[in-house]
Amino acid sequence: MFETRHLPRGKICGGGLTPKAQRLVPQAALDTVERRIHQVEIQGGRFGPVRLDAPDAEIAMVPRASFDLALVQAAATAGAEIRDGERAHRVVEEHHGVTIETQRGSMLVDVVVAADGDPSAVARQLGLGGTARRRSLALNVDLPLTSARPAETAVLSFTVPGGYAWYFPKGHHASVGVGSNHAGARDKAAVASLRHSLSSFAASLGLDINDGHVTGHWVPQGLRHGRIATRRVLLAGDAAATGDPLLGEGIAYAIISGVVASCTIADMDARLVADLRVYDARLRTLLGPLLRRLELATAGMQRSATLGLLALRLSPWVRTYAVDVVSGRRSPFALDALAAPGSSSSLADAYRMLRR
Repeated sequence: MFETRHLPRGKICGGGLTPKAQRLVPQAALDTVERRIHQVEIQGGRFGPVRLDAPDAEIAMVPRASFDLALVQAAATAGAEIRDGERAHRVVEEHHGVTIETQRGSMLVDVVVAADGDPSAVARQLGLGGTARRRSLALNVDLPLTSARPAETAVLSFTVPGGYAWYFPKGHHASVGVGSNHAGARDKAAVASLRHSLSSFAASLGLDINDGHVTGHWVPQGLRHGRIATRRVLLAGDAAATGDPLLGEGIAYAIISGVVASCTIADMDARLVADLRVYDARLRTLLGPLLRRLELATAGMQRSATLGLLALRLSPWVRTYAVDVVSGRRSPFALDALAAPGSSSSLADAYRMLRR
């Protein structure tokens, strides 16, 4: 594993692990949890906020530096060689393998999993990916915990055009942010408007964004329009735009892409498939239906947050569906239910069972 920066390193992220993500990471990563929240206040529209208290959808808040380090250490324990502070600046695919060039030299490998985020340098070099179905700009700032809400309550506010704002309490601070797909890469006015939305939302909680450092990043969602795999290289996580179009959740979906990648590589090694190009169809088949449903939900909330929150308030079915999506009780995250009770079968094993 090539990691450009030295570990541990931070990452711009709200740092929320849904139950479906929690089930897919090692215990050492869960040991980094700073706070667990199951009360959510959802704002937007003409009526008052909707408050949900759903223990089944409890969110674990983590600092990404220690959480990511725990994942890397688990990978090392499993046999991976970790090379931090070493950037893979060139990737060349050939018939007999893939050459990776770094500042320390080059090596020939069988396959490459490009999990280098958005924009992906590997995707650009190999002509992979293309645009994401949806791309949102997120602004985030760490601020003190507010006294305006209970310590275990998160806030989601669908008052931002093209997206929403969030308040996620952590250990001794909170992640406060906004995200919207209305801001273009060079649209300074839209970025300024998004920052104003962040400032207004923070002020509604009695907070001031000037008390922290505002950072920004792109969140690619809904999968990419173009190819996400060649014969020996595949894109995973943000590089493949696996993020959730509704809330921008990334970790659980990125892990699923890693599961599909590992299965495909194993099948290639066993000569069950000719190369990695089948990964493209497999990932779209597994994630596509859920991501499209969430895209429709996003469009509905953008057209009328009032109707969306009214449905959430009045319809038990809508509330149950929302909790099911967050908790992972629906496909593709319910796949691990296929494993025998009490067994140590992984999600990858369950996915193999389903595919057969």
